[in-house]
Amino acid sequence: MGGVVTPASPAELRSALIRMFPEFATASDESDSETYHQVVVDLAPHLKGYLDRRSEGEVRAFAELINRMVGAGGDLRNAIETGLLEHATQVGCAQLLKPYLSKQARMELR
Repeated sequence: MGGVVTPASPAELRSALIRMFPEFATASDESDSETYHQVVVDLAPHLKGYLDRRSEGEVRAFAELINRMVGAGGDLRNAIETGLLEHATQVGCAQLLKPYLSKQARMELR
């Protein structure tokens, strides 16, 4: 998907999420964005509402970011898996994301 890049730092991840979900800027605290995991944890409780107000293409772009994070491994993968994918059903976004997730990402969807 054009324009979706793998974030090189937690600050880049937060910026990418704000571009996708401008309302995330007021729901998250930049000073708490020291780790990928913290950024994802800040996003998770708001994500269903954000996705409900987005087009299919925008949901697909967010799923591509997830796929890139899973594919990158390391801290990025751990953050998206433990901060979002393992709780996707609880936060209400599993069914919205599932059709667009890679096989690797779907394996972590709970």
